Amino acid sequence: MLDRGASGAVKNGQAPRTESSGRTTPGSCYLNPVTNAVWEFPLTLPRNAFTALEVPRAGDIWRLCQDAATLASINSGWPPLRFRAEKVAFIVYKMTVVHESETPYGTALTAKTWVSRFRRRTLSTRELRVRTGGKQIAAATQEWVHVDGDTLKPKQGSFELAAAFPETDVEPSVNMPKFEALPGAEDEFVFDMWQTWSDPLAHANHPAYIDWCDEATSRRMVASGLDPVLLRPIAEQVTFRLSVLPGERVTVRTKRIGAIGADAVVLMHHLETERGTAADATSVRALADGSSAALISAWD
Repeated sequence: MLDRGASGAVKNGQAPRTESSGRTTPGSCYLNPVTNAVWEFPLTLPRNAFTALEVPRAGDIWRLCQDAATLASINSGWPPLRFRAEKVAFIVYKMTVVHESETPYGTALTAKTWVSRFRRRTLSTRELRVRTGGKQIAAATQEWVHVDGDTLKPKQGSFELAAAFPETDVEPSVNMPKFEALPGAEDEFVFDMWQTWSDPLAHANHPAYIDWCDEATSRRMVASGLDPVLLRPIAEQVTFRLSVLPGERVTVRTKRIGAIGADAVVLMHHLETERGTAADATSVRALADGSSAALISAWD
């Protein structure tokens, strides 16, 4: 039987409780910790997550996944304030998302999440599945690293933290779709990161990187006579290497590396600042109105 916990979460697959009281410092209580293997949360996408075609953008699916991961942490006794108090954090170093179906605004979604691996109390693999009415909307695998809150350098977490996120095997991790190599042209998109784009760790939040990659793709579409509103996400993967800070100049270099028949184009994005490589990404994109041949040929 499923129990409903804090924040409307459904508790599934409960693991043995730890002896932790949920307190780290006198006078600092972070709820009564509940150690669960699997969490489920009812979530919805905000209105501004949708395009003129009334479908959600890829970056906003990433933000939904981040919300689910944060809620799982909160309900496990580790809210953001506790991480701050202990001067540690988790940051994403790799994320893979496959988009399986579209959903209109207002649809009630369920986000299911669990930790499939936690190595050396430092490297954590979190799985997320977003569904509605039995239909899967998106599947994601996040790779997180536990870091020092001041330096953002990897730091081994406490035994108490590791006990809050037990490993469990529910479904395999997400993989990018296979494609045929088709090298193409490369173009460049340059911008300055806004001061107001900073997240609680004072750098660009990881879904923003997908926004930037899709903006680079959209600009190529406009130059090729295609309507960027028709851009449809199939899958993407980002490996994060360096934070992007407010005011920094960001360069996104995008080139075609392949195709999936006439159904989708496969693009490689290299993101860098003056300090070095910020991320490397691969996106698989299609057109919403049928054949994607015109999108694929945009990089000829």
